[in-house]
Amino acid sequence: MFRTAFITLAALSLAACGETGHEADHDTMDHGNMDHGAMEHATPSAEALAPLPDDGVSPVINIRAAWMRPHPNGRDVTAAYVVVRLDAGAADRLTGAMIDGAERVELHGHIIGEGGMMQMRPIGPQDVTNEGPLVFTPGGRHLMVFGLPTVVEGDSVNGQLMFERAGTVDVTFEVRAMPPGNVTDY
Repeated sequence: MFRTAFITLAALSLAACGETGHEADHDTMDHGNMDHGAMEHATPSAEALAPLPDDGVSPVINIRAAWMRPHPNGRDVTAAYVVVRLDAGAADRLTGAMIDGAERVELHGHIIGEGGMMQMRPIGPQDVTNEGPLVFTPGGRHLMVFGLPTVVEGDSVNGQLMFERAGTVDVTFEVRAMPPGNVTDY
């Protein structure tokens, strides 16, 4: 039952982030309850945020469980996930992401919009602290990947995560239908 619920939630999440007018081919999806709406940012841009204080320690970023869903039904949009830990320093900020071959990558999250509809929105920069990992997972924060040539299960895709203090950190996303374990293990 948990697996079925997880698969359904993951499919809903990916379908909801797709381009308006495209529908995934899944019997359990309710396409009328989730959309992008006007694509307003839920948090300020990196330029609007105050710079993080320099604590004198260069941040060390640890990337785990990087994976990406195969493209659904030939669409050119998919979602990627990752767990980011701060191994040294007090704080850093994830400001963006790039994936080789993609037109663009956006940091996204879920919000409950008007009428109680779940919607996807760009969320802007995300702080990484030593209080716990920054988790991008189905049903939560995720990286929306637009314009990437089709990837299938078993592929791997290189990319970079950009941080305010640590700079660019290389990451390889494994293409798979299900997460590589429980994110709490990372």
